[in-house]
Amino acid sequence: MEFNLQRLVRCLSIYAGRDKLLRALYAALVFYSTKQKDPERAKIWLAYAKQLSAARLVFRQCNHPSMIIASRDAMSEAPVATDKVNYTLSTAVTAIYTVYGAVEAAAWLADAKIIIADSVKLFRWCLYLWLAALICGMIRLVRVISGKPWQKSASDRISLLGLVCDFVSGANSLPAGILWSGKLSVRQASSLSFIASAIGFWKLY
Repeated sequence: MEFNLQRLVRCLSIYAGRDKLLRALYAALVFYSTKQKDPERAKIWLAYAKQLSAARLVFRQCNHPSMIIASRDAMSEAPVATDKVNYTLSTAVTAIYTVYGAVEAAAWLADAKIIIADSVKLFRWCLYLWLAALICGMIRLVRVISGKPWQKSASDRISLLGLVCDFVSGANSLPAGILWSGKLSVRQASSLSFIASAIGFWKLY
């Protein structure tokens, strides 16, 4: 893919582009920290990665208005939707991410002791909502891919790969005993997260 500065600037000028880049950098730094032989150096890189993760959380608070509008617009398209299943899955993803944003904001405030709530429980619900959105997205993409000639579904297949990587990595953080929770190493989980983030940024680029 030829490097184009204007396209890069355009990607970084929008929320989604900045979020995907920060997420990719976070995953890359977590992976890099696992390669360090010196535990103190590993802690330094991991601490820096956590700063990027915290920055993403703050930036996401600016995305609430657009998600609310997106959910409203999606609901209004119900009467004219030709593929009801695809519409339902797509709308579910948007709605789930909208709720996710509100729950995460509450978890963030609770973690900062600004409101009285169980931040751990709220962040766990964020994980459940995110995985639910990924499942809906994967099902939708499988339907889209199955309805296209193989040669014309390359972009959708790459998008599906990104969602699968996210789901496999995310499910590793589920409570013990659910799916493959805790079975992946930090290096494996961060690698999958990086792949998913890189695909997301590539799609925008």
